[in-house]
Amino acid sequence: MEEKQQETADKKTLRQEIPVYSEKYGVHGKVLDYGVVTKLVFNYDGKDLEVGIHNNPLMNTDYSQTGQQILESYIENLSSKDRKVMLHNWYIEEHLSQKSGRYALAHGIVTGHTRLPDSIFCHTSKIRETYVNEEDELVILTMNTEYHCPLNSCDWNKQDQYPDMISDYEKIKAEYKDKALRPEIEPGKVLLVLSNFSHYYFHSLYCIPEGADQPCEYSGDAHIGMFQDSYLIEADNGRIDLRYFPHFQNIEFYSEHTQGMPLFLENVGDVVLYAKTSAGMMKLDPGDRKEVIKANAESETLSLPNGDLYPAGIIE
Repeated sequence: MEEKQQETADKKTLRQEIPVYSEKYGVHGKVLDYGVVTKLVFNYDGKDLEVGIHNNPLMNTDYSQTGQQILESYIENLSSKDRKVMLHNWYIEEHLSQKSGRYALAHGIVTGHTRLPDSIFCHTSKIRETYVNEEDELVILTMNTEYHCPLNSCDWNKQDQYPDMISDYEKIKAEYKDKALRPEIEPGKVLLVLSNFSHYYFHSLYCIPEGADQPCEYSGDAHIGMFQDSYLIEADNGRIDLRYFPHFQNIEFYSEHTQGMPLFLENVGDVVLYAKTSAGMMKLDPGDRKEVIKANAESETLSLPNGDLYPAGIIE
């Protein structure tokens, strides 16, 4: 109990606030060190960013230099232009209030928002208009934001409770309900699908072992570590065992056991992702699918964020 109380006290105490500046790009930021949590915060191209920094108490880390390297690496390797604000696994819900009357809000996993990090579940403000565009998206307009919602990503079970919130809902449901994104690959290969709208980047896994007639079942779980979070994926009764540390727009494998089957990575999100593998650093642009082999690895060593993907929230 005393240890827990001390941990809570430490989390409330800002030990250091270190200014960070990139002369190369003219961008300011700061490293906030709370002892148990350290993170870099800055704004670039109108987006507020919060990036975890690996905190090793045994190392005398120069946070000013580390923060500058991560900031510049984000601009050079991780930033994206002209992103749409999107909602995934979304639904629209009806609300009633004495002041505003009947109105609608949308819920879903957001990406591309200027103030919210990717993969956070959120709700919109009051919806003023919706329509279906030519890209198979429901576009939701609020007072300040335009959200793009893939029709094949609707949470149908939730939306069935509010069918009149979407025009032609039954027609849309009949056409898109069975069209959820499910990337596949040939038998005898393992496909790990990643996305920035999935928690810890894990979207799905697909593998039909040789001699089988159905894809193997899989499970994925986060492991919250004392010093570093990780994500564990198991399939085919443990014959496939994939484990990685999730960082800001990159992952770092520490287990790639596939029982000799070739491993492929696919990025179905809308930002670049990197994967540090046994074959080297792999760059996955949106839509890329690459086999984990040395021929597909990057030739240059990149300085990428190595802290937790979801830095703990701090109460100050």
